[in-house]
Amino acid sequence: MLVAGYLGSLGVEGACGIVAATTEVQHGPELSETNMFDPKQPTRFQPGEGKTFTVGRMSMTFKTTAGENWNAYTVCEAIEPPQSGAGYHRHPTYDETFIICEGHYDFRLDGELLKLSPGDVVFVPRGTPHGFVSTGPEVGRQIIISSPGGVFDAMIAEVTMLDTGGPTRKASEEAKAIATKYGLEFLPT
Repeated sequence: MLVAGYLGSLGVEGACGIVAATTEVQHGPELSETNMFDPKQPTRFQPGEGKTFTVGRMSMTFKTTAGENWNAYTVCEAIEPPQSGAGYHRHPTYDETFIICEGHYDFRLDGELLKLSPGDVVFVPRGTPHGFVSTGPEVGRQIIISSPGGVFDAMIAEVTMLDTGGPTRKASEEAKAIATKYGLEFLPT
């Protein structure tokens, strides 16, 4: 009940339906002023709706991002094919909550291996080492909430065209430099 209440306060409804507030939403290839939302107004997002980036083999759709006068959190829907995910890392500038909606994941949290499936929720306080891989056989889908907003989404927007590595492969030097700019540190596995 505590988790449900906490997620409800963040605007997450049900297992993985999204009801939240945002500063911008992309409904197609172009973002326009008519797509701008007041972050203090309730907004419903359909699956796949938002601003989408491709990072490696993953698709990340941001439902909310930081904006003028609002940076409480960022909500991202991540679609991860089997054997894709994020290598072991940490970041001192934001917390993350992972809500598994579909698929199965091996999630490494501060050295401990967790086997996650739909309905599992993991909270990662800033500075805590973590990483994950979608283990399949189905495609994984999770909701990632980062707080404060504006850090994770800005980094993803910047690295989207670079080789970001993966759970078993190192990122390019360019991607590492951008990650470092946002406080992300890659760790040995």
